[in-house]
Amino acid sequence: MLAAIAALAPSAGCQAPSADVLAVWIDAAIDTNGARAIQIYDAGERRNVELRPTIPGSDIGQTTLGVPPGGGGFVAWSVLGGTVWVDLVRGTRGRIGLGPWGELAEDFAFSRSGRAVLRMLASDAEPGVVLMPIATRDTTPLWLRGPAPEHEGAGGMVRSASDAPVVYWAEVATPGGVGIDRIDGTLAAYRYPSEVDRDPRSGLVPLGQTRMHTRAIDGSSFPGRIGRRSGWCSAGFCVTPDGDAAIGVAPDLCQLYRWRPALHGSDGSSRPPREIDLPLGCGVLTEPHLLAALDAGHVLLDDEERLYLADLDAGLWTAMPKLGIGQDTVMLAADGGRVMNLVAASGALMRADVDGLQVVSAERAACASVGPPLTSPGGGWVLMTCRGGDAAVDLGASLGTVLRISALGLERFDGLAMRGLGIDDGGNALLYSYDPDDNEAVPRGMFVLEASGTLARVDELEPTPEGFASLTTLSYFSAASR
Repeated sequence: MLAAIAALAPSAGCQAPSADVLAVWIDAAIDTNGARAIQIYDAGERRNVELRPTIPGSDIGQTTLGVPPGGGGFVAWSVLGGTVWVDLVRGTRGRIGLGPWGELAEDFAFSRSGRAVLRMLASDAEPGVVLMPIATRDTTPLWLRGPAPEHEGAGGMVRSASDAPVVYWAEVATPGGVGIDRIDGTLAAYRYPSEVDRDPRSGLVPLGQTRMHTRAIDGSSFPGRIGRRSGWCSAGFCVTPDGDAAIGVAPDLCQLYRWRPALHGSDGSSRPPREIDLPLGCGVLTEPHLLAALDAGHVLLDDEERLYLADLDAGLWTAMPKLGIGQDTVMLAADGGRVMNLVAASGALMRADVDGLQVVSAERAACASVGPPLTSPGGGWVLMTCRGGDAAVDLGASLGTVLRISALGLERFDGLAMRGLGIDDGGNALLYSYDPDDNEAVPRGMFVLEASGTLARVDELEPTPEGFASLTTLSYFSAASR
């Protein structure tokens, strides 16, 4: 094991104001014993844990941190040391290391609900994933291999529910020359342990199995679509927040599939996917693309100009013009995937839920974004951070701008250059400052922007945080709103 984590130790108290956000980072400083601290900001409380090397010559600087959706704890991951989960609510630990599954692939992921840690396997000979439940005291890793594929040697993909301890295993094919995954064969649903689940059974519980074949859509051919950037329904495949249905793009144009694993026929087997036609007038260039399944009966779609909310059971469709094009609009999931906030680069905000589509704020502001926009857990607030003007040319230009968007409109705060870490359901945001004239990534101080608009520094970030690398980016913090 690369590192052991010492008992939690309180550090200097962090005074109000606070944001209901969990953020973790690693100190750059290393003591004489080779140990360094993982620092924790937890809704205003400051704590730390000690990271110690337990393998001679190992490098604890190659450790990556991760906070799951909803907070509750964090993961410390390394290639040699496996994946260690620290639960800050229950006080429990869990670890994925060596096991019957063989060598693990690099990096890790959380389920969309934040109730499990996922590690893929290094070998493609037997596709699978190791799943460790973390919303329970029993964090025993589980080996999900999936059922026999329809096509020999096919790959697999795991898609998790955003508000339930449910995962889907899907057989995947990549069509030649396109390079876009699609579901092509066996599809199965499983429930894994969670304290919110009343089912007393442990381990992975099969919920049903079927076959589904979705269509690959080349997003580069549709630059005005939002889905090409969101990835929420990649491979033409969505899972509902409760995990009770999977919805996919059918091979035939203008048609969806919906599969409910709990629906069984007289033979006891899961019924096959149901075909659902999209509205008349749908064509090759005008076909709405699937963005999200808000529940088993409602899906969100878009074309080049409009958003659509479809009631699949009633056959009712509503539409709303976009306030931005797909290239500059980001879709943010909230309320366990039941709400989608769609925020344009200008700060214009649209929202979709099962009750309809609405424009939350049509106000606009010039924003060269710094980092992705963030949403509060319930979806009532969106936070954006922007670069200011060129201070070397325009002495009156701000160093940075923070935009906070809600039903109250768009609020703009000019001043220090900031990056967002999280925003809670009260509108309180956690951010860190950086020097735009130096290294823009290096943090300088941690701040809370209160709902009232007051900005206060809550941590000097001394010792300096150390950057850690994932497969896609260099980060100094991992954070999530509670």
